[in-house]
Amino acid sequence: MEVFAVDIGKGTQDLLYADENLNVENWVKAILPSPTVKLARRVASFNEDLFIDGYVMGGGPVKKAIINHLNKGYRVVISERAARTIKDDLEKVRSLGIDIADRVEKPNLYLSDLEFNVYEELLRLAGRPFNPKVIAVACQDHGFIKGQSDRVTRFKYFEKKLEETRDPRDFIVTEKTGFFSRFDSILEQLREKGFSGFVMDSKVASICGILAYAKELGVKEFVGLDIGNGHTLGVSIKDGNVCGLFEHHTRYLTAEKLKALVEKLCKATLTFEEVFLDNGHGAVVFEKVEPEKVFIAGPNRALFKKYGEYAFPGGDVMITGCVGLLFALNNLP
Repeated sequence: MEVFAVDIGKGTQDLLYADENLNVENWVKAILPSPTVKLARRVASFNEDLFIDGYVMGGGPVKKAIINHLNKGYRVVISERAARTIKDDLEKVRSLGIDIADRVEKPNLYLSDLEFNVYEELLRLAGRPFNPKVIAVACQDHGFIKGQSDRVTRFKYFEKKLEETRDPRDFIVTEKTGFFSRFDSILEQLREKGFSGFVMDSKVASICGILAYAKELGVKEFVGLDIGNGHTLGVSIKDGNVCGLFEHHTRYLTAEKLKALVEKLCKATLTFEEVFLDNGHGAVVFEKVEPEKVFIAGPNRALFKKYGEYAFPGGDVMITGCVGLLFALNNLP
């Protein structure tokens, strides 16, 4: 079976074309600028009004570039389908001065997290067709419930899911949620293109990648950290099950603060309030662990280097999330 895994971050998109007939070292892979980065560069080069169509995608750089373009005095018109890229609350999008239209007939900017033409070209350069049985996508979505902090919405999702299952591989999303607009958009695009697939939170995908790495090493009790550009997720795991979890904004963390959070996570004394009131997302803890290892991944992994060791799923830290998607796929019902 051939599976295409895509981990879409704020800065890069990590691509892995898995073929069960080949060793992982021979799989096609690439690290490229993320779609939001490339689109932001395009917007910065425009000297005209913006007419935007497409789908909901990760905002970040492209959202900032669109607002900067608006502030230069240009008009911005965006289709309702794509408008939640700016903000999930469409009234707030309008309040910025952006016009929302039912349809945009002749767009000069098209939004999408998925770049099928890029995927096909990558495989063409590798001398093979792009014909995956499954496309697995990792990205981050805070979720949106009107009147509720997106930090609360995101963490309540974690809490509810952990009440159902403590296996991180079960965090796959195969059907539209109604409150994760980015997840729903990706699933819509996969269906329109005729692909079978699923989406997963990028932090959880990374943890699944670390879990796969730990399993390969025979480590059963450990802490996994994904230290990203925006967020840091810490998870304590025993025998494949989550024993505790916290998520914080990386910019508020030092090595010492993160060390203290990890120690409390392991002792099962970390509270939701402690993390949330420090501008993080929260914490949920079920039981103590005595970790054999602390495995670290993510672009800011050097922050915690002296307190743990880097994880190399598939032999490459940059494909941690992609390997996690493949590990989760094996757990699909």
